[in-house]
Order: sequence, then structure tokens, then C-alpha cells
Amino acid sequence: MGYVTVAIALFCLTVKGYCGKKTSVYMRDTGDAYLFNLTRLLFCVFIGAVLIFFEGAYKNLLVEWKMLAICALSGAANAAFLVGWLLAIRKNAMVSVDVSLTLGSLLPSALCFVFFDRDISMPKMVGFAFILVATVILAGYSKRTVGSSISGFTLLVFAAVGDGLSGFAQQLYKEFYTGIEGKYSTGIIYPNSVFQFYTYIFASAALLAVFGVYWIGNVKKEKRTGGAAKKSKYLYMPKNVLLHIFVMAVCLFAANYLQTAAATVYGIDSQVLYPIVKGGCLITVNLVAMIFFNEKMTWRSVVGSLTALAGIVIMSIL
Repeated sequence: MGYVTVAIALFCLTVKGYCGKKTSVYMRDTGDAYLFNLTRLLFCVFIGAVLIFFEGAYKNLLVEWKMLAICALSGAANAAFLVGWLLAIRKNAMVSVDVSLTLGSLLPSALCFVFFDRDISMPKMVGFAFILVATVILAGYSKRTVGSSISGFTLLVFAAVGDGLSGFAQQLYKEFYTGIEGKYSTGIIYPNSVFQFYTYIFASAALLAVFGVYWIGNVKKEKRTGGAAKKSKYLYMPKNVLLHIFVMAVCLFAANYLQTAAATVYGIDSQVLYPIVKGGCLITVNLVAMIFFNEKMTWRSVVGSLTALAGIVIMSIL
């Protein structure tokens, strides 16, 4: 059942990617991307509040400070990933971003090894290597695709670390507050819905701060240059993009909820869960690109997908 949960999470991430591609055509600049992502996170907060109400988990909303700190890490990491990805993709080739994020999926395993004494098995590393090779193949690797500047490389690291720390925050929640027997368990159980709700509260606050700084900076710049500082310029939100953003929010919330459930309820280890999700996304997003966006099947798409699939199989059965 754990891998069924992961498969559903992959489906949600694939739908999110499809809607993200559709939404990207409406973005005029970096500020629009901040606003669209902030809107998506606020939708996630609303979804989390509804889920808490229907689960009756509102009685667990008063959490201790350590749980709140884990949620803050999770939220900040999610916001950092969104902002880092957005800025990295503007300065680096797609292959560089894909490879860095795939490498970032190893970060939760490395941190769990350091803090929780979890071993990293060689078969899992072999499977991860297959997925990494698939990333390079599917991205169409060539010598000219390497990050072109120090700032570009820094943004790659920023996005990958944000993505990896988001996974590690899920592991912290698993270790301390899910009732799993072990030397790190606090004996206090907080529902997954509470963890997700506070995650998106903190993520929204972080991205709101970034958007606010961007907005204020541009308004001051326009005043210095004699331009008109109109609020509508920075609050651009076409009506027909809201549906896509809402679907993305539902899929983002569901994917994170299901990944957390896969780790906490079904016990899928971090060194398996996150690389499998990244490898699976390589395959599904590639298929979506061919089916819905008329991208032709090439030797890279076939070989890359089969290589990623081999890595997933190795990590799942060994």
C-alpha cells in the first residue's frame, strides 16, 4: 500500500507539472511568479484548514515549540525551493536544474544518516545513480548546459537544498511526532494534516515576505526613475489562470500529504522515497510533454525513461 501511495503522489505531481506549464505562459516577470506561487500556497493553507476541520484535528492545533520549529523548517524549505527554482531556471540550463534537484533528493538520507544513524545501503545508491543518469539523458545533456556563473551555481544549490530540507523536515516529523517507536519519539502524536497546515502557513509567510521586498524595491525604483507605481502592475492575476493555480495547490498539498504518509504510516525510508519520487517524475513529466505539448519521442526520452525505471526498480526491491 505504501508504493500505491507514492504512485498517487506521483500522479498529483504530474498534474501539477501540467498545470504549471499552462500557467507559465501568463507570467510576465519574476514578480508574477512570486504572486502566482503565493496564491497557490494560500490555497494550500485553505485546503489544510478544511482537512483539519473534517478530521477533527483542530484539537491538535496547539503544538509544542519543537513541532512548530519543524513546521517552520518545512515551510521555509518549501518557499526556498519555489523561489530558488524560479531564479535558477532563469540563469541555468534545464539539465543543471534537473541534476541539482535529483542530487538534492539524497539530502534527507544524508541528514538522517548523520542525525538518526540510518545506514545508506549500496543497492540504494546504485539505484540512485541510475536515476541521476536518467536525469542527464532526459535533459539532453551537452557541454554547453552547465551553469554559466557563480550566481547561477549558487541558485542551483539554493533550490536543491530547499527541496532536500523539505524532505528532511518530513523525516523529523516522522521521528518525533508520529508515535513511531524509537529513541527519538516524544510520545506525542500530531496528525499529518496539522503538519501540512502549519507547513503552508510558514511557507506562505516566507513567500509573502519575499514578494513584499520585491514589490517595495520595484516601487522605489520606479519613483526614482519617474515611473508610475501602480499596485495593479504587481497584483496581476488573470481569471483564467486561477483554476490552474487552484488545481496545482490541490495537487501540491496532496503530493506532500501522501509523501509524508508514505514515510510515517507505511515506513518507506528516505533513501528510497525521495529518489523514487524524483525518478518517477522524470518519466511521467516526459510522457506529459509528448502527449499534451507535442514534444516528439526521441532516443533520449526512451533511454532516459527506461534508465529511470530501472533505478526505481532497483531501489524498490533491493
